[in-house]
Amino acid sequence: MDSTNLQKAIAVAQKASQEDQAGNYEEAIRSYQHAVKYFLHIVKREPQGKDGNQKIRDKCKQYLDRVEELQEYLVNKEVLTKLHFVSEIYTGRQTCGPL
Repeated sequence: MDSTNLQKAIAVAQKASQEDQAGNYEEAIRSYQHAVKYFLHIVKREPQGKDGNQKIRDKCKQYLDRVEELQEYLVNKEVLTKLHFVSEIYTGRQTCGPL
């Protein structure tokens, strides 16, 4: 096994977790996706044995599940922001500027 690839994968996964905890969800999504690519490359090119490969796959699934959660959150947040803006326009609290 090339420990360099594993170290890179772990470093990217740690960065994803840090970005996630800091609320930088778009960057967290990108980092989780990159980590998964690194880990799957390791499984494909540098087999870790049955148990090792399964652990990596399980971790990749956790990362991808988190990506889905974050993407859903960001979509919902964007929709709510737009609805709030439209609501302000209709209630007269927000103006669109001169016509």
